[in-house]
Amino acid sequence: MNIEKNRILITGSTGCIGTHAVHTLLNEGVGDVFGFNRSEPANEFSENYHFIQGDLSDPTSIERAVNEVQPTHVIHLGALQTPDCRDFPIKGLEVNVLGTAYLFRACQRLSNPLERFVFASSSAVNGNRSLYGESGVRPEDPYHPFNLYGYWKVSGEGMAQAFHQACGTPTVSLRLATTYGPGRDRGFTAAMTSAIKSLVNGESFLIPYRGKEHYHFSLDVGAGFARAAIDPFDGYGVFNLLGETSSIDNFIELIQKESLSLGMKSQNISYAEGAKNSPFIYDLNDEATKETFPKMPKTSLSEGIHQSLKYFRENT
Repeated sequence: MNIEKNRILITGSTGCIGTHAVHTLLNEGVGDVFGFNRSEPANEFSENYHFIQGDLSDPTSIERAVNEVQPTHVIHLGALQTPDCRDFPIKGLEVNVLGTAYLFRACQRLSNPLERFVFASSSAVNGNRSLYGESGVRPEDPYHPFNLYGYWKVSGEGMAQAFHQACGTPTVSLRLATTYGPGRDRGFTAAMTSAIKSLVNGESFLIPYRGKEHYHFSLDVGAGFARAAIDPFDGYGVFNLLGETSSIDNFIELIQKESLSLGMKSQNISYAEGAKNSPFIYDLNDEATKETFPKMPKTSLSEGIHQSLKYFRENT
């Protein structure tokens, strides 16, 4: 990788995952990073970060940004999350599907082909855990989305594969489930991060669902997308981001345990009345990911919760 010429375009760089991805890339010294967002970042990055204002539902602003940056790499994180796709389905279609199509089209028109395109997919493309084998949910297993957000991600993966077939750019679709930790503040599964924050603030918290989830520490998620963009890879591939499956009961116990180790007072974290089992997928098999991207980090659940408690205590 030629560090001097790298120009990495990240959509959604001001979000939870985007912010951590930007930090990883800048700390690695991989070149210039360009953030494509509707609003300027609240965080200050180094001089190698450049803000470009735009909207994924506006093809003109996407085309302009790609032509201006002439990126060598693209990480496409920008999207509306599950609640917004449910409540505003047409807007979800415009941003998550058409915006992705506009971005691929603009990249395909570049005079110098990209070195890598990374698309942020989701385990929402999969169905109930019972549909899959004992070894977990593998990237090659059948699609079975249960909401519009999942269908939009299926569409994105299809476009990613078609983009690779059309222009030969090494392209990665990286799936993730429940992100928790610093920066996570939006989306239905932000509940577990909200529980951590509530304990730090000395407040009780009611979790709106039960069951199991597959958890990814937010710093690992950002670093994972960065590694998928800059580490050696060729062809097209779909991978599950590294993470850990746990019952929500166990997650609550770990919050209480790690908070006591930091000298915090225990708070009531329990379930809301009528809380039903989470529909979200778990047991994501990451064997292929570890083999293909060995530098991707994987923080244990207990350590990730410990770091999150410390972060929110110091930044609240």
